[in-house]
Amino acid sequence: MQIRFDTYYTNDELEERLRWLAQRYPDLCDLRVLGRSYEGRPIHLVVLTHKDTGADRDKPAFWVDGNIHATEVTGAMAALYLIRRLLEGYGRDARITRLLDEQTFYVVPRLNPDGAALALSARPRFLRSGTRPYPWAEPEAGLHAEDIDGDGRILQMRIEDPAGTWKVSERDPRLLVRRGIDEEGGIYYRLFPEGRVEDWDGWIIRTAPPLEGLDFNRNFPGSWRPEGDQRGAGDFPGSEPEIRAVLEFMAEHRNIFGAITFHTFSRAILRPFGTRDDKEMEADDLRVYEEIGERGTELTGYPCVSVYHHFKYHPKEVITGVFDDWIYDHKGVFSFTVELWDLPSAAGVEWKNREKKFIEWFRKHPVEDDYRILDFVQRNAPDALVEWYRFDHPQLGRVELGGWNAMYSWRNPPPQLLEKEIAPQADFAISFASLAPRIAWRAVEVTPIDEEHVRLLAVVENVGFLPTDVSRQARKRKAVRKPRFELELPESVEIVTGRRRLEFEPLEGRSNKLSCFSIWSDSSTDNRIKAEWVLRRRDPDAAVVLLVITERAGVLRREIPLGAG
Repeated sequence: MQIRFDTYYTNDELEERLRWLAQRYPDLCDLRVLGRSYEGRPIHLVVLTHKDTGADRDKPAFWVDGNIHATEVTGAMAALYLIRRLLEGYGRDARITRLLDEQTFYVVPRLNPDGAALALSARPRFLRSGTRPYPWAEPEAGLHAEDIDGDGRILQMRIEDPAGTWKVSERDPRLLVRRGIDEEGGIYYRLFPEGRVEDWDGWIIRTAPPLEGLDFNRNFPGSWRPEGDQRGAGDFPGSEPEIRAVLEFMAEHRNIFGAITFHTFSRAILRPFGTRDDKEMEADDLRVYEEIGERGTELTGYPCVSVYHHFKYHPKEVITGVFDDWIYDHKGVFSFTVELWDLPSAAGVEWKNREKKFIEWFRKHPVEDDYRILDFVQRNAPDALVEWYRFDHPQLGRVELGGWNAMYSWRNPPPQLLEKEIAPQADFAISFASLAPRIAWRAVEVTPIDEEHVRLLAVVENVGFLPTDVSRQARKRKAVRKPRFELELPESVEIVTGRRRLEFEPLEGRSNKLSCFSIWSDSSTDNRIKAEWVLRRRDPDAAVVLLVITERAGVLRREIPLGAG
């Protein structure tokens, strides 16, 4: 079966390809159901690991999801691209082979199948997230976006009005530009999304919030606030089945150490916090976030920024109930939101002082930026900007439809540009996943003391970048159980000194040794732990099993003969 990345797959097409991959790579890939959506659709979970080297829960795990927002279908394709890259790379790429041998990937390409089904339908509807009516069961009065002429697109709708805010660009009649604040005497337009007016009174048009007003990425427990404070929050944290499925999975799979969630758009790698200044983050964790983010920028070209400092929708407001804040704040898991694609950046818009302005750009920018975008669209996606045409609206009479076909220009890249946009994201995900904490045997020695007694020594080390509990935030929250040794003994062996179960403190990795100045470098072996036991054996051929169990750095198991020599 061909898997293409110059198109956007429907739910059925995506499921068909996931099933095919699971059948083609049975030793590496399982297709499971994370949960079911509000409308009962399966939310597919792909589990990637080499099954012969251990169970998925016994290995450090990396989480990836996409398409939590209905129209952000690029996220699903980015996740699918990563899945294919990992499976095809096993046995060919040394890093990928090691990752799948020693670690696990949990990938949910489309967390919101209901919303995506509408966005990709022949007569689309564009929702923020799911299809459950919220906060009320009936639509509010006002204009609701809809494919009113049934051509499979939701375009823009303009109505000529002397009090309008917009005018036709001198550069291209398809493009509207803002009217000057003191400009008079021209032809001006009011501009709306294509749609229908609920409770039309013949005079007043206001844009109504959608009937389905949920935002799944405001429904996580992290700093959750109710609807009056945070639009789209849901009735309570995890009220929506799609989000509850994630929360329950995370509670049951405590081996997850890192996460990426794919969204659109802005070409940015976003990191916590969204609600607090960087000064309130654990200093060591902030340094790690910055290091990983810098690597992400090297691989993708996307800048990495704090949501609180650089990505607010309003300068005096914060966003709450989001995935990356929740999983870091509550569980101490390093996480990033990757905002894929950005039409202005793709068109070569230049940012003042080379500092990209994300949301601020939409509030104000020079008209030359619009012309640069127009030139790019004409070369790469001519269908993205539509000639205006007259339409007899069933309520409003004569209007014009046209302008931006935003679904495959602003919200998502034109299909022919999709693969180029998402391919580097697999590089970032693989790089990030390679930072997992990973325990390994450093030494195991059995030394005879006399005919019946032996001394067992074991040294274990964390060979990964992150500590075994992943972050200082996890340590503060007590989110991760302490690692431990466990001895399994036959009846012929008993412990003289030592304990059958021995807990120890988390082992550091390399993330606490980030100095670039070698004179003051600290290379202490705080990534190792030594344990010793004196055992009495009544059978000279007896053996014991020693396990090292961690929640996020893997599980080791070794059978150790206690015979002399």
